[in-house]
Amino acid sequence: MSYEPYSEEMLLGAWRAGDRGAADELLRRCTPLLQSFFRQRTSQNVDELVQRTLVACLQAVDQFEGRATFRSFLLGIARNQFLMSLRSNRPSEQPNLLTTFPEDSPSQLVASKEELRILVEALNTTPSPFREALRMFYWDELSVEEIARVLAISSGTVKSRLARGRAMIRERIMAAARSRQDIVRKLLDWMSPGNS
Repeated sequence: MSYEPYSEEMLLGAWRAGDRGAADELLRRCTPLLQSFFRQRTSQNVDELVQRTLVACLQAVDQFEGRATFRSFLLGIARNQFLMSLRSNRPSEQPNLLTTFPEDSPSQLVASKEELRILVEALNTTPSPFREALRMFYWDELSVEEIARVLAISSGTVKSRLARGRAMIRERIMAAARSRQDIVRKLLDWMSPGNS
């Protein structure tokens, strides 16, 4: 069967309806896009990264909700595959199995959880380009140069996004701290002897 007149959306619909040939054709059409995506970021293992992305796409296509284009969905998978390859190429370190110190008191544990909640909330309300750079730098532990390759932007742009993102998060944390002080003050006022 010839899929020449089919658009990518038609091929995707046929694939989801069980047409394996449509799946092969759609992925064949997207392979040059993936090769270009990876070649912009690395000169190593490009074919392997393309293959991993195609396999991951086959496994995840049922999760595609159609809010973006299929190409965006596929490039998201490609980006994840590239991040995983960067992590796996690093020297392995012994994981720190202790998540808390033995001397941590219950109040210290509660405080650290509250700090984490405030940080996550601040990060989640930061605009996407800044949030993405911060997550890659602090959570994925990628270097500025690695982030620049993943996002296909300059190192200077990455540094700028990190600096601006940190400033935004600092403002949000300060605002959260001020509101928390107000709550503590109200609780202390409520518990004062004058209210009994």
